[in-house]
Formats: sequence, structure tokens, C-alpha cells
Amino acid sequence: MLLYLVYANQWGNNPLPLIPFVVLAGLFVIISSLFYKLTIELHGSVLKLIYGIGLIRIQFKIDNLVETRIINTPWYYGLGIRITPKGMLYNIQGSRAVEIKYLSNGKSKSVMVGTPEPERLKQALVDNF
Repeated sequence: MLLYLVYANQWGNNPLPLIPFVVLAGLFVIISSLFYKLTIELHGSVLKLIYGIGLIRIQFKIDNLVETRIINTPWYYGLGIRITPKGMLYNIQGSRAVEIKYLSNGKSKSVMVGTPEPERLKQALVDNF
């Protein structure tokens, strides 16, 4: 929105030309379509995370579920795909997430998945394992 206002009103001493405006607006549209939603699917022992239109897909093979708990992530962890001190965070909205500790190929791993309904995700994981 701000980009459009800058272009339409030609603010500043060096106004934004048409070509850079179109390129930047197109870039914002592409990024928004890649991350506008997060779909979480659980198929057997595989947890799938699908972002936006489906180009970004992440899978976790869970051999043994060690622990799941609902956590509140700090605001500075941000949104999207993030590396945090507690492990990877996959989130698109809010500050509630499910921390999943599991074993995969004999290795202990931890991941946090943000969701507006963490109770449902936690229950699905517990019921499945």
C-alpha cells in the first residue's frame, strides 16, 4: 500500500519510476502468495507443512514422539521459517505454537509449528503416536 502511495503521489525529490514500481509490486505479490497460509497435514508418521500456494513443502518423518507441548513464542521470533535458540519455527500468524520433540533415524530432533489451533495439532499428534 505504501509503495503504491509513493508511486501514485510521486513523493520525494527523486520519485519512483514505473518499472521499479512494477518490479517491487510483483516481488511483493510473489512473496505474499508463497507465505499467505500454512497447511499442516499428518499422514501416518509424516508431518507435512505446506506454505501458501504449495511451492514450499517441508516434511518431518517422526519415528517416535517424545514430547509435545503448547508454547507461546516471543514476538521477536517473527513469522515465516525461522531459526530460533529452541530450534526451527514454522509460523505464519500469532504467537502460539506446538513444540514437537521426536526421534527420527535414532536422532533427537525438535521443531515448533505455529498454528491458531495448537490444541488440535497436539491432540492429533498424541492420538497418532
